[in-house]
Amino acid sequence: MSDNKSNLTEYLTPLIPLAPVLSVKSLSFVTSKTKKQQSILGCSNKLQLTSGRAAIAIALEHAGIAKNDEVLVPAYHCESMISPVHWRNATPVFYKININTSINVDNIILNITPKTKAIIVTHYFGFLQELTSIRAVCNEHNIILIEDCAHAFFGSLNNQVVGSIGDYAIASSMKFFPCYDGGILASSTRPLGNVNLKKPTLIFQIKAFFNIIERAIYYKRFGIAGKGINALLKVKEWLWNNIKSVSGEHYTCNSPASSDGGYGLEEDWIHKSTSVASNLIIKQSNTKLIIEKRVENYQKIHEALSGLTTAHPLFTKIENGFVPLVFPLYVDAPEQSFDVLKKQGIPIWRFGEYLDKQITEAFCPNSTALSAHVFQFPCHQELTNQELNWMIITIKKTIK
Repeated sequence: MSDNKSNLTEYLTPLIPLAPVLSVKSLSFVTSKTKKQQSILGCSNKLQLTSGRAAIAIALEHAGIAKNDEVLVPAYHCESMISPVHWRNATPVFYKININTSINVDNIILNITPKTKAIIVTHYFGFLQELTSIRAVCNEHNIILIEDCAHAFFGSLNNQVVGSIGDYAIASSMKFFPCYDGGILASSTRPLGNVNLKKPTLIFQIKAFFNIIERAIYYKRFGIAGKGINALLKVKEWLWNNIKSVSGEHYTCNSPASSDGGYGLEEDWIHKSTSVASNLIIKQSNTKLIIEKRVENYQKIHEALSGLTTAHPLFTKIENGFVPLVFPLYVDAPEQSFDVLKKQGIPIWRFGEYLDKQITEAFCPNSTALSAHVFQFPCHQELTNQELNWMIITIKKTIK
């Protein structure tokens, strides 16, 4: 989930998980009631893919976006939002956003030309955009609206469920569930049955399963049982290495870059479905627990960090119905604390840290400010109280 292209070998592996990891409680008490939460999965048409960036690519393809077409993209963005546009040989055209991450509808209108075929609108950090006005603009100009829910798998605003307003909606399952791979393409109005997907190879399916388990063991989520599972994994590794040495065959297993914190869009992974292991976790997870814990953790961090004199929460409060991806903190002097926090093992995500070269302070000062100053810290459902408290204390000491 990281958007940081720095030399990560300088830093510790985060001492607590940036994204959810599998635990016993992840899948506990799953009932029809806990599953029926407001989410992008409520759209009538949906596909389970490998990543959110693959979902954007297929949405553009399905909408017929082609060479010389223009796609409006927010100036505050990451590479994963741009590479699918280039994959369609279309041109990304950037529009301005406000300092609170809301879209600048007037600037969007100024950028619309006869070549404009689609607009991507992002729900940053799980804080939902008000889409009524931009929906009307798209209807008036016959433009496709892609609702980017990569940060907002769950939630609603003004009785409008996330993912239900766009012609297409995309999400990143890996950010909200303890998966190795996973993305959603959904639509409430457009059938997606004509999209042909291939299943990942068996060896990738096995890799996805073991990656989920190994990550859970690394962060000690299985308790005493984890030691026994870890021993079995070592036996598995020993057997696998012996099979390779005896057979003389070279076994490789490529993975989508999105699963390992990479960048860009690999064409081979666009039309692939989610692995069986990741898909099963999504279906069996207690979504009611996910929502409640994320909101609870967010509010705890907000209360603890609101008193800082050299930083402040990006949002003054979390609205009812919003389900946060992370806790975004606006830091006045980020260069003084980023490295220190990383070297202490604090998990930090910096969305939009590297913007397109067109995005200068003169073009959109809000986007460059957010890119430089906003740190995002985890608030996901799998954090323990001990981990959360340690993170809060370390952040407060460092940023002071």
